[in-house]
Amino acid sequence: MNEAKSTRKRVLVSQETEIKLLVEPAKREAVLALCQQLAKDAERSTLELTNTYFDTPDLQLRQHDMGLRIRRRGDDREQTIKLAGDVLGGLHSRPEYNAIVTQDTPDLTLFEDDIWPDEFPLFDIQRELIELFRTDFTRHRWHIASGDGVIELVFDEGQIVVDDQSRPLCEIELEVQGGNTSDAYKLARRFITRVNARVGSLSKAARGYLLAQKSVLEPFTHAHFVHQQSTDDVGTGLYRALSYALQYWQHNDACLAEQPSVRAVAGITDGIRLCKVVLQQLALFELDVTDHIARLEQMLGHLGWLSRYDGLNELTADDGAYHRALKQNQKLFDFIVEQQEHAVQLELVINLSKRDDYQLTLFELGELCAEQPRHEQLMQIPLKQWATQRLRDDWQQVVEAFTKSDELRADQYLKLLPQLQSSLQLGYCVGYLFDADDRESFRAPWQDMMRGIREIMALKLLREAIKDTDDINTEKLLSWQEIQLETLLYALERSRRSALKQEPYWML
Repeated sequence: MNEAKSTRKRVLVSQETEIKLLVEPAKREAVLALCQQLAKDAERSTLELTNTYFDTPDLQLRQHDMGLRIRRRGDDREQTIKLAGDVLGGLHSRPEYNAIVTQDTPDLTLFEDDIWPDEFPLFDIQRELIELFRTDFTRHRWHIASGDGVIELVFDEGQIVVDDQSRPLCEIELEVQGGNTSDAYKLARRFITRVNARVGSLSKAARGYLLAQKSVLEPFTHAHFVHQQSTDDVGTGLYRALSYALQYWQHNDACLAEQPSVRAVAGITDGIRLCKVVLQQLALFELDVTDHIARLEQMLGHLGWLSRYDGLNELTADDGAYHRALKQNQKLFDFIVEQQEHAVQLELVINLSKRDDYQLTLFELGELCAEQPRHEQLMQIPLKQWATQRLRDDWQQVVEAFTKSDELRADQYLKLLPQLQSSLQLGYCVGYLFDADDRESFRAPWQDMMRGIREIMALKLLREAIKDTDDINTEKLLSWQEIQLETLLYALERSRRSALKQEPYWML
């Protein structure tokens, strides 16, 4: 009996490591031609596959970041469960467990017991499993020699199906099967530059859940402190921070592709800025990341319209400080709303996201996180020791900038915003190493100041709008705007003095 149980639970276990790229269905012929060119003499096989995905009605597997499917190929069936993993720059890495089955419904008891989390309600979930969606696709497959193994190159074309709904499925996968990951990266670059492939951060299952309306893809709009370990070296800490920043960017990029919105663009912008801050720290250790930083700065130039939009939104938002007063002058308010609508350039960002340099930057930063090249110093210096000194040096520059004048004018505050923003983002990278209460107490007045500086931009835009509307009350409105600005500058001055008195949390 024990022997039979052991046999029944014998499953194939693997750590799936693959690069996933998305392509437009219209590129089918070009993709197939490039696949064959890259595969050279490798034989192509073609498979007709159907994957059926299962979960409970309340998505208990999804809540554990698990994906369960049965794959059918002719009369053969195999069930697979994929556990939580990582996605960085298109590289997907997650453990999967497979078992041969003879029916069209999964049997979770075929998997080894030790793959489940503690107190996992295995039998309850088994009873409640239902089919959610399926993928029907043709798989074109090649095996390319690499190192001591191969890179499995596949091109999948078909559709994701939920009842009477469907969406196209067209993607390239490069799975490392004992081969060299570097070879897979080289091949992937060819697809990005030759057939405009996009870095794929969403799996087939993730897109199926979206189509089935069993999950939503909401933009990240607020960064969190990276969970660093004080026992780590600088290299480990900085690459962990870069991985977080890249995932933040990728998530919002996926949101933009699924449902374009200003919030997704704001998330992309924050992710790019955070990546830039980490790369600037790596550059201090003589790592050659100059090209990456230059590309990120160029992208941020294309996203500059967002600050104008945010400023106008400050004026029109229902919960904003100026909404009620401005609504009393409907002509001016309507003009500002119109300007806000004109400020949005989603199409520009969508086109930017499809460009080779954008996709290559996402992709190559993922490769950087995977390979983690290190100068010797990165391995020798304890992270907390370095973080204390780096935060001190960085903050000294901020303090000097904010104390050059006894009183700062509006335009001076606006010029200081990028430096303050960058310094606070450095805090997100390493601030977790220090006491949370001390950290929040220190950062609060500086964050208030950053919000206040952005409000200066709003009032600057308000002044432009008042002049452009040519209202009979122009002089009165301009006078009111000046009073609002003077009040804001007074509040900022108080915040500045309060912030400069704060004891830095890394010194406590």
